[in-house]
Amino acid sequence: MAETARVHYVFLDVVGFTKDRSVEAQSDVVATLNTVIKSSLATVNAPQNKTILLPTGDGVAIALINAVGIDTHLLLALQVLRMIAEQNDTAPEPSRRFEVRVGINENIDNLVKDVNGRRNVAGAGVSMAQRIMDVADGGQILVGPTVFDSLRQRERYMSCFRAFTARGKHGMTFPVYQFVSKEPGLNVDIPSVFAVKKRAPEKLTMYAAYYFGHAIANRDFLLSRKSDSTRDYAAAILLSFLAEDSVNASETPSHEEATTLTWKSGIATFEEQYKHYDGLEFGVLARFSKLLTDTLSSYAEHFEGAQWSKSTWLVKASGVQKLMSEWPQVASELGITAEEAG
Repeated sequence: MAETARVHYVFLDVVGFTKDRSVEAQSDVVATLNTVIKSSLATVNAPQNKTILLPTGDGVAIALINAVGIDTHLLLALQVLRMIAEQNDTAPEPSRRFEVRVGINENIDNLVKDVNGRRNVAGAGVSMAQRIMDVADGGQILVGPTVFDSLRQRERYMSCFRAFTARGKHGMTFPVYQFVSKEPGLNVDIPSVFAVKKRAPEKLTMYAAYYFGHAIANRDFLLSRKSDSTRDYAAAILLSFLAEDSVNASETPSHEEATTLTWKSGIATFEEQYKHYDGLEFGVLARFSKLLTDTLSSYAEHFEGAQWSKSTWLVKASGVQKLMSEWPQVASELGITAEEAG
């Protein structure tokens, strides 16, 4: 029967090990890392007869067999980061400076012998330690749920963990916890795989540009109709039709006549057209205006109003600036000037 033990794992590797490093520099980095690990093990009083070091090429998996302290693995990782930070301060050149990322886990695993007769470990614990490490960035320590559960109740560590859900192979998800504290060499930024990526602002489509333009050009009139209970609905429908007509006109060859949607386009004034649409049955107004304004949801931040009650005809100064920077020809066509952004 295989011998088992509770094993605390500290799995670490060098970030960007081969990038911009000669073979000689890589060898120096490995030598420095090995020295740091051995010194750190001595600092935390890890017994040699209960420690297994498994080289991984650009890193090391450290297995602590039946460790006495509940946080020995974490203290070891912090000491490694501290010593690497000190080494980097005195390194002669950038290629000799490096960072490691750390994954910590613990599990009851099998103690075995490898093909060379040396002690080794086998089981889910070491594999999961590597998966945990894989989602960390340089200078960061991430731990598995077993480690988190054993440390989070301790006063020293109560407020020191940040939870994430990681995704592994074949879509498998698993919880990880980032250790965050003021420690030398410890990176407490959110790991890049979990950071919310900011989307670039979406450029106005031609339709949206004309919608903005007509809304800005007729702002004063619409403001004057504040007593109309259906103003927002009627305005949205009219502005949508005007924008559609403007797009059609811009894309129609000069020798052809553009089709129009707006009631009495080119004949009635904006005020007359507004009164026409404002006279529609309420249910039609409300439903139709929502369908039209939903197409502008990407630009909601540029309209005045609360989150669920945008006045999609009242364009903010940011919307005016966006129109003028992205569609200056539309702004010029509709007589929109920089003063409108004030």
